[in-house]
Amino acid sequence: MSGPMPALNVLICAPTGRDGPLLQRYLFKDQIHSVCYESIERLAEALDDSVQAVIIAEEALVPRGVERLFAFLKNQRAWSDVTVILLTNGSEESSQVGSGLVHLFGVHGNVNMLERPVRVPTLISAVRSAMRARGRQYEVRDLLTQREQNEQVLQEAREELERRVLQRTLELTKANSDLRREVSERLHAENALRQLSQSVVRMQDEERRRIARELHDSAGQYLSAVTLTLGQLARRLSESNSRNKELVQESLDLVGDCIREVRTMSYLLHPPVLDDFGLVSALRWYVEGFSQRSGINVRLDLAEEFPRFNRELETALFRIVQEGLTNVHLHSGGQKACVELKIQEKQINTTITDDGHGMSQEVLSEVGKGQGGVGLMGMYERVKKLGGTIQIVSNKLGTTIKAQLPFMEMRESSAAALS
Repeated sequence: MSGPMPALNVLICAPTGRDGPLLQRYLFKDQIHSVCYESIERLAEALDDSVQAVIIAEEALVPRGVERLFAFLKNQRAWSDVTVILLTNGSEESSQVGSGLVHLFGVHGNVNMLERPVRVPTLISAVRSAMRARGRQYEVRDLLTQREQNEQVLQEAREELERRVLQRTLELTKANSDLRREVSERLHAENALRQLSQSVVRMQDEERRRIARELHDSAGQYLSAVTLTLGQLARRLSESNSRNKELVQESLDLVGDCIREVRTMSYLLHPPVLDDFGLVSALRWYVEGFSQRSGINVRLDLAEEFPRFNRELETALFRIVQEGLTNVHLHSGGQKACVELKIQEKQINTTITDDGHGMSQEVLSEVGKGQGGVGLMGMYERVKKLGGTIQIVSNKLGTTIKAQLPFMEMRESSAAALS
């Protein structure tokens, strides 16, 4: 029982004799659709990405048509490599012509020579092999299209994030300008600006948590889907297609690196372990990762029994340690650091030390006036908001940051609910 003819496109050019109709008949019996052209110029006009394979009789090769065919092969897309099957007469002169074309097209195309008379099974096998190769090329094309779509999604997400940040920045700028106009006394102005700064810190934490969740749930899922698709493609490729398998494996490695980068970025913005398992687990995870990334040897010294605190306090303590170690990495030039958290009565003391070259007096003076960098000022605002104090001591032997924060232990039921 015969079914509908598959939509496969094989082009034939055999201008003399009955070669063209015979080739079409043989291919039709094997359920391969083909189109026959009387001249190579007409065939060259029909070439596009939908062509599965091209069969050309040697006598059809005229200079103008060959140039157009060569131009098509040379200008194929990166994923495309359509097969040209050249039917030769078997003579020495034909062999030289065919070899010359193979050499000419070989750099930019895939040319196979079949000597006439051609056995039908040999012809069908060559066409089927070309069609299978073309099918794999289409799979690569689809993967590249999918990757471009994923990149477009990421680009749109970045643009949306930039738009939101710009909108928030404009809103904060306007609010700050309004406050400066409305507040007449210096004390009132300082209090209003402090409240605004604390609000920014809170909004930053909320925004970090939201962005981290979106990176994990959106970009991470898309990349995982690409990994699954590439894995399926790798399993489908036969051992003879070693080059294609290498390309797929390289793509898998690149996607794996991208997944790890997205996961690391998401965790650094807001580690889920902080909400799920508490400050101790989060600090151990962060310090270990920081040491691996920076090459700085960090010792973490925690109290033996460290209770759970409310989310605001745990977030503040984590950010203080994070900002402190970031400054050590970027500015101190040191190779060792120590993070110590101790509990004394109803107060938690956090100390960060390093063996770097220390801060200049000019920088320490600016910090004392509330004019330091974003990281240090963020630490000051977090500590002030929670009613604590912070002190920075620095010399040529290194820098020590001490933060003291009051706390109230969470009840067991509250800690269990948070976990």
